[in-house]
Amino acid sequence: MADDVYVDVGMADLAVVRPQIRIYGTDHQLDELTEEELEIFNLQFPTLLAAPTSITRQIQLQRIGAYIMAIRAVKKQLNGVAFRGLNPEDTELGFQPIRPQFTHDPDTATYRTNWQEPLAAGAWTAFIGTNQTTGYKVGDDFGIVVTHATSLVTPSPFVSEFQSKVGRADLVPVSVRDIIIGDNENGIAVYPLPTLVLPPKATWFVQLLADVGGTEDLQMGGLVIGLGRALKETLPATWT
Repeated sequence: MADDVYVDVGMADLAVVRPQIRIYGTDHQLDELTEEELEIFNLQFPTLLAAPTSITRQIQLQRIGAYIMAIRAVKKQLNGVAFRGLNPEDTELGFQPIRPQFTHDPDTATYRTNWQEPLAAGAWTAFIGTNQTTGYKVGDDFGIVVTHATSLVTPSPFVSEFQSKVGRADLVPVSVRDIIIGDNENGIAVYPLPTLVLPPKATWFVQLLADVGGTEDLQMGGLVIGLGRALKETLPATWT
């Protein structure tokens, strides 16, 4: 187990002990995590971390508190189901990196199969949503926490700005132009985003702006936190 990711159940850390969190104007109650559940997190979360020298890993370590609170928020909404980390049983709570199928493609009006999106220069383009202006509803059995984005386009990403709407809250656009520079250690085009916590049934819309047009391939970084039966799905049909 890596010492730099250890979360002590007894420490006075807001991520562990605070009773609620305010997300985009709405208060969400947070369930408790038992000592066993925190130990599962401590043992398994390091397996989801990027390479030790990467900027991605630094972002993940900086957002441990956000990941813990997101797990607690989802656990509360799912009636206190036990958190079991990776590979949970169908009715247990677990986590995994975000896969495209847990988001929605506004162009095809169905769930994403990849992160690719054609962007026109100088225009905002819907990236995640039900259509070009409306967010999609996160599933009943899972939530999402987003902390960063990684462009899979080489040699230079096309995305310049990122903007989200969660529920009725329009969030401030974020300039991600420095993503072109890439991770100084490994040359990976990764950029931190303000943390997005999306509980079950939340609505989420994302649009992207490009200075130069082209097909972006922008992977959302963070976690999907949900019941095992949702996390195991290879297609989203059973949890819609």
